Amino acid sequence: MSDHVNQLSFDDVNNEPDLEDSDDCWLIPLDDFFQAWKSSIERLRITGGRIAALTDDLEKALTSHDARLLDQTVTELREISECARESDFTSLCLETAELHNRGTGVLDPDHTQTPKKSPFVRVIPQWEVTLATQDRELQSRHIVAYEVHLRQTFTHFQDAWAALVDGALICDFVMVEGEFPKLGDLAREAQKARKMWTEAMRPWLAPQ
Repeated sequence: MSDHVNQLSFDDVNNEPDLEDSDDCWLIPLDDFFQAWKSSIERLRITGGRIAALTDDLEKALTSHDARLLDQTVTELREISECARESDFTSLCLETAELHNRGTGVLDPDHTQTPKKSPFVRVIPQWEVTLATQDRELQSRHIVAYEVHLRQTFTHFQDAWAALVDGALICDFVMVEGEFPKLGDLAREAQKARKMWTEAMRPWLAPQ
């Protein structure tokens, strides 16, 4: 995720254009608006940090064969997906655009970078999940495949979140529109892979 905002303070931005009626042009003073913008970014970054921590927890769960930790980790990822609102990112786009229009320089090349679009979402077919839960012997993939799918899904979720924040910081509404639905898709993929992993590992898992 971009850290360019950490390099940009209110003292660094340009003053508002010196217009005769500048006090009447904007309802919120520039310094207040700038601080609110930074707070919006910080809230999204805190969530991004939590996603990174969940990715670490996932690795611990898989390497220690801890089904309970895996369930907690996947559940929290789903909760982040369900609580996320696309409007949080579109609002950040609008706030960034207004700061740019007020002459702050937030969209200058020195303060921005081009975000990377995350890849397409790989999926496990639902019929495969249903069949495997009916009979563990019918699972068509090795358990390692589910572990790889979980790791890739969590990493992809982290990348999508970073793309959403960085996209909003350059007012890229198209990127926000394209990346946001991936959060729900990825959370569902994590749920499916967790279920498949748990079924495959059941004979070796300690009673919970």
